[in-house]
Amino acid sequence: MRQLLPLLVFALLTLLPGPVCADGLETATEKAVGRVASRALMDASGVDTDPLLQDWVKRIGAKVAARSPRKDIRPEFTILGTGVANAFTLPGGGVFVTRGLLDSVDSDDELAAVLAHETGHVAKKHAIQQIEGNLLFVVAGLTLRRTGNEDAAAAASVYNLFRALNKSREMEAQADEEGIAFAYEAGYDPHGLIEFFNGIAGGRPSFLDTYLATHPAPSKRIEAARANPLVTETDAAIRETVAKGYAERGFPNLAQLVRRSQNPLQIPPPDYPPLDSALRAERSDLVQQASEGRRALVPAFKARRVGITLQQLLLINSNLGDLRWAYLASRAYMVQSQVDDLYARTLRVMRTAPDAYDGLAAYASLGMDDLTGRDTARGRSEVRQSVTRVRGAVKPLGRASAAAAAVLADLNNHYLRPRGNSEPWLRYSALEGTLRYAESELGRADKASGQAWRLLSVAQVRRYEARLSELVPVDDPQRRALWQRLMTDRFGISGAFEAGETKTGAVTVRAALSRETSQSTDALDRDRAGTPWADWIAPQNGIPENIATAMRLLTLDLERETAAGERIKRTGIPMILSGRN
Repeated sequence: MRQLLPLLVFALLTLLPGPVCADGLETATEKAVGRVASRALMDASGVDTDPLLQDWVKRIGAKVAARSPRKDIRPEFTILGTGVANAFTLPGGGVFVTRGLLDSVDSDDELAAVLAHETGHVAKKHAIQQIEGNLLFVVAGLTLRRTGNEDAAAAASVYNLFRALNKSREMEAQADEEGIAFAYEAGYDPHGLIEFFNGIAGGRPSFLDTYLATHPAPSKRIEAARANPLVTETDAAIRETVAKGYAERGFPNLAQLVRRSQNPLQIPPPDYPPLDSALRAERSDLVQQASEGRRALVPAFKARRVGITLQQLLLINSNLGDLRWAYLASRAYMVQSQVDDLYARTLRVMRTAPDAYDGLAAYASLGMDDLTGRDTARGRSEVRQSVTRVRGAVKPLGRASAAAAAVLADLNNHYLRPRGNSEPWLRYSALEGTLRYAESELGRADKASGQAWRLLSVAQVRRYEARLSELVPVDDPQRRALWQRLMTDRFGISGAFEAGETKTGAVTVRAALSRETSQSTDALDRDRAGTPWADWIAPQNGIPENIATAMRLLTLDLERETAAGERIKRTGIPMILSGRN
């Protein structure tokens, strides 16, 4: 039964969102359904319980959830350990964000917008409305199939699916509107929703992807958000409320930008110095390898896209009355989910490696490799190694994607289904063998992709360690006070950060590792014997990926606040009454 749960949850969540009864299900029933679905999802994807990220998500989630008018159910926020960037809500108030989504977030305001959007779904009872409609069509489909009306069942499922997609888009628009209000009332910048959509809007999906997507296109959501009065901010009182939110979170300079209708979430990209000939050649080779790797991923991308579509279509041709079919469909669903996860991680390595290299190479160009004990030179080597290793995931991932798509296509073909007592055991055995082959290939891809992601994450820790030491020099007490306040808020710890260290970057890595592992700084320093902090993470059972994410967000906070202060001092900012640029 446990292996069937993902398919059953999938069935409940992808059919028609439409209320069956006016009053809905009782809250207790909603919570019970949510518990079952939540357990299945957490078992399938795993949960990231790292306090560095978990506390961050729950802290911001609690602030926006407090603005919801619904009192019988409160959102509970959980991080799923998958690389696919996604967030969704289940009945009973379970709000899930993926690890991959957190890598796509650049500020607390963006995360607040995402969590407020999901809280909007809870407030509007969208998830339970989906369940109510789903149950009706699942029962109807099973009844029709048991009476031999396969074509009628398929037609009803098709009608149900397309109504579901239309209704889901309506719900997304409602949740966006609610989310903007909740984030604003919680003291966050409503522009966070637009900035998040801008970050994920790259690429143009095919017509089929767009039509079958349950979420509207980011461009349409941005357009709708810009029309919201809380975002246009033509009202000085709205700007003042947003500015006060920034000030209360320790960003007085960003608050001044808001008061003058400037966008504090947009900062110019780093102005990297020109590279010498050796570094240029090294970077060119890295970019070429990453580009070739992305091109080699195209077959996996195409098979994966077909697999995702077949997942959505699976319920049109569902055969839940046949336990063997249900078992294989559940397995295929899980394999396709693993394909999505590994594809996202593999592509992320190839996409982010050049930027990571640039951030590390800047210190060599400035003659500052020794800023972190020459860790930046090691970081550049790790970035190159990560791209080399991740290419080892491409071929097995492509084979697994094709195998998963083939099984899903077969399971969708109701004309090949067994009828009466002439059950084709050979066909079922062949499908299971194909799934085992896909799982084996995914194991190879996971090993290569995981090693690459870990190497790149350690390099990113070195990068942000160097950047923080540069941003917050030892002899600047004002910046050090800002850094300490922001680090206290982000890591949830306070005290003497600088015991035994002077460089800001090294202190930050140590503080993050201390929070992550619940060890004191003295315990972390024991037996370290001068080992660089980035190299000390793994021996202390730390997670470089999560520490790199926390340091990236802290660095962006400091860069924004520092740049805003310098801009105000240097030029002043004219008042603009027509909204932000």
